[in-house]
Amino acid sequence: MDITWLISILENPPEVPNPVILPDFFIDHFVIVPKFDDFMQNLELLANQGGGNLLNNVQFIRKGGNTVNTASALFALGLNPKMIITTDEYGSSLLHALAPPGLDLSHVHTNGKLSTTVSIETNYQDRKINLMVSDSGSASNFDYSDLTPDDLEMIKDSGIVALVNLNHNQKGANLAKQLFSYAKEETTAKTFMDIGDPSSNPHLVEPLVGDVLTTGLVDILGINENEAGWISWHLTGKDERWKNLVSRPDDWIPAAKLISTETGVRVDLHTSRFAASINEDHVVSIPTFDTPSRVVCGAGDAWNAGDIYGELLHVSSTERLVLANAIAALYVSSQEAIHPTTSAVLDFLANKMP
Repeated sequence: MDITWLISILENPPEVPNPVILPDFFIDHFVIVPKFDDFMQNLELLANQGGGNLLNNVQFIRKGGNTVNTASALFALGLNPKMIITTDEYGSSLLHALAPPGLDLSHVHTNGKLSTTVSIETNYQDRKINLMVSDSGSASNFDYSDLTPDDLEMIKDSGIVALVNLNHNQKGANLAKQLFSYAKEETTAKTFMDIGDPSSNPHLVEPLVGDVLTTGLVDILGINENEAGWISWHLTGKDERWKNLVSRPDDWIPAAKLISTETGVRVDLHTSRFAASINEDHVVSIPTFDTPSRVVCGAGDAWNAGDIYGELLHVSSTERLVLANAIAALYVSSQEAIHPTTSAVLDFLANKMP
C-alpha cells in the first residue's frame, strides 16, 4: 500500500476550509475496570450488603460528546474546527477549563442543560467495550431553530458540515433535514452525518432514512457496524437479516453497500477489524492497525476526524482510511484519551507502514 502522497501532504499540509460540527457537548467520566464479570459481581456484593465503596479502578474526567471529541481531534491535527453546541453556564465553564487553548468556543450556547456520561471501559468476551450511562441534557432537544444568525453565517464558510450524535436527540431527524437543506442551498460544503447508536432511540431511524438519507441531503455517512445494521433493517422493510449485525462481520460490508446503493450516499464504515469506504458498488477496505486498546469511548469520533480531514485534503479513499485508522489507533492506545498531533500520526505511519 503506497501512502507516499498522504505522508507528503501531512508533512506540508495545505490550508483547508474550516469544518463545522454540531450539536453536543458532554462531560465524560471514565471508569476503567479490568473485567466486566468481576465488576458486576463486586457491584452485586455491595448491593447485597446495602451499599459501599468499590475500589481498584481508574477514573478520569474529560471533555466529551461527539462534537467536542471530533473537533478536539481535528484541532490537534492543526485545523480550526468550529463547534455549535448548547449547554448551561456551568457546562460552559467546564468546557473552557477542559478544552485545549485555542479551540474555538465562540459558538457555545449557554441557554440549555449540561449533558453528562459515565463511560465504563471494560473487557467482555475477549473484547474491549464501553458502557455509557448518559444524561442527554441539551443533546436531547437541539433543533434547527436553536441556530442563531451567526451560526448560520459561519456554516456558509465551512468546508464540511458534520452533524453527529443524533441518537440522543428527539428532534434529530428534523434537525438533519433542515440543516442539510440549508447547507445544500446556501453553501458549497459537503454534508457529513454520524447518527450514533440508535438502540435507545429507535424511532429516529425511520425519518432519518426517509427524509434525509434518501433525499440527496447527505454526502457522507460515517457509521459503525451496529448503525449499519439499524439503517439496513429500515431500508429493507425491517428484514430480520440485518438485526444483531455486530456478531456477523461477514455482513458488515454488504450492509454498507445496501445503504449506499439504496440512498446514493457514500458510506464510510469503521469497525474494530477494518475500515471501508463504499460508494454504491465500489468498495475500498483496509484493516485496522494492531495496537493496544486502553479506551474505547470516543474512538469513533477520532476516526471521523481523520475521515473528515482526509476529505478536506482530497486524498484518495485508501489514504483517507489509513489516516482515520491511524488517528483512531493512537487515540485508543493512549493512556488518558489523548488526541494525536500530525507529527504523532507521521511517526506512527512511519513505524507501521511497510
